[in-house]
Amino acid sequence: MNDNTNTAGNSLPTGLDDLASYLEGASLVVLAYTDIIERKYARPALDKLSRYFLGQPLTMTWVTTTLTLFAVMSILPVLSFIGLSVFALCSSMSIALTFGIAVVIALETMFATVLLLVLGGILLFSFVFTTFGAMAYLTFRLGQHLQAQGRFGIAEWAQETKQHFTSVSVKPEDNDDSDGSGVLVAHDASDKVKSEDRSPSPSRSLMTSSGST
Repeated sequence: MNDNTNTAGNSLPTGLDDLASYLEGASLVVLAYTDIIERKYARPALDKLSRYFLGQPLTMTWVTTTLTLFAVMSILPVLSFIGLSVFALCSSMSIALTFGIAVVIALETMFATVLLLVLGGILLFSFVFTTFGAMAYLTFRLGQHLQAQGRFGIAEWAQETKQHFTSVSVKPEDNDDSDGSGVLVAHDASDKVKSEDRSPSPSRSLMTSSGST
């Protein structure tokens, strides 16, 4: 009798130890697969998206604003849809099976149609709002260029707008000599060349005055 009790008492900790070792091994396998997925798929995809949006700042702002407005304004319609769906499902459970299924299908179709219409309206509003915001920004920049450079600012504004909607190459982050301002430097250089062309040099003024004399 005592031998059986001792055997049962020893087998219980042994089984718990085996279960703990099994769970530990399973968790290590899950962590290993998670690390593989992160390194091979998730992180490269995020890096690619980051480089793309860094190359197009205005597009990134437009997309982020649109999605943010869409997500915030869609909370209430989605919650209403879920509540109405649950209410319809609970109400139809007291009816016969066939008739209940028909009622659920009809109500779900109606609610889904209303939801799609509401979400479509919200998406359209977000698109129009952000588009007008982008147009206002571009108009403001045009006014700044015209005020600073006169009619020559139109070309600068067109070049700047084109760069907003086209891909800009992003240099690697580990390059210490690069400060990511290649486009700005090019703009400053072109501005200096235009200002030199518009302003006559002192030697040219002296030659003009001597010729008139």
